[in-house]
Amino acid sequence: MTDQLRLPGGMSRRGLLGLGLSTTVGLALAGCGTSTNSGSGSRKGDDLGQLVYAFSWVYDVTQAGPYMADTKGYYKKAGFSSVKFIPGGPSAVSVLTQLANGTAQFGVSSPTEIVAANKNGASFRVIGAMYQKTPACIVSLQNRPIKTPADLKGKTIAVSDADKPAVEAFLAVNGLKSSDMKIVPFQYDPAPLVAGQVDGIMDYSTNSPISLKHAGHVPTVMMFGDFKYATVTQTYVASTDQISGNREMLKAALLADIMGWRANIADPREGASLAVNKYGKSLKYSLKNQLACNKAEIALIRTADTEKNGILTVTEALQKETVQTLGLTGARTTVDDLFDMSLLAEIYQEHPELKVLS
Repeated sequence: MTDQLRLPGGMSRRGLLGLGLSTTVGLALAGCGTSTNSGSGSRKGDDLGQLVYAFSWVYDVTQAGPYMADTKGYYKKAGFSSVKFIPGGPSAVSVLTQLANGTAQFGVSSPTEIVAANKNGASFRVIGAMYQKTPACIVSLQNRPIKTPADLKGKTIAVSDADKPAVEAFLAVNGLKSSDMKIVPFQYDPAPLVAGQVDGIMDYSTNSPISLKHAGHVPTVMMFGDFKYATVTQTYVASTDQISGNREMLKAALLADIMGWRANIADPREGASLAVNKYGKSLKYSLKNQLACNKAEIALIRTADTEKNGILTVTEALQKETVQTLGLTGARTTVDDLFDMSLLAEIYQEHPELKVLS
């Protein structure tokens, strides 16, 4: 699946499966994005130096966990003297490129981008996943609800060109085909849905449903992940050389983010406030919007599996399902070529208390 990451005003970037929170143009909502970095200071006897951390998207609430980790000093506690955040965005250099050329040490990318890079000779692995469930969904309105794949038959659905492979894969695993419904272009604006010109739109649970609610509408959301389309997104990535040769740095960065995400889950309003008033201040987001986006994001992070195994972990079953789902969209790989959960396994063995969420 591909993702469309949007900035207020309609700018877009075609990312590949690594989903960031963003806005939909057309309903006058500030987006679910910028700022400066960072911590300072050091931990005596265990200084890993500065952590250079590349984000998959702009400084919005997508990065609430790192914001909390920075603000609360978790990077310093983990052994870094400081942290420098590098934002993503429409014109940003890809995270994988930054990791490959050494301009970043740590970052978040997407499984599809990783598969593509590995097929071109790279050797990256997913070392953790924020979203245990894809935000991809069909959004309809309460008066014309689409609740199951079967409800799509005969309907008119707005889908971007970039997302058509994902929709076709979703239909296939649910015994349908694209000819079972009418697909029309989607410009990331839910206005045609509100006007009754389409029955549904393919978007993300962190985008249109929030803008529709804030505009006074009642959306119905059918999550792809609830109907046989299983894949992790917003994935932490490292090269196999890093995993073997720089494990302590990677473990420290993951540890700090785990603590940051735990803090954000415990107090999503604080995470949203940091996006609005500190890191994303120049983008003038509303707290109402960022808080709603944060709660939608937490629903993708906090699952029965992560409650049991710890934030960012990916079960063997979900690893297999992710590989199968990616294969349906043309991104073919194997579990061993995509995932390496050994760093998180070591972290949670050393810090079992972090498995329990408040």
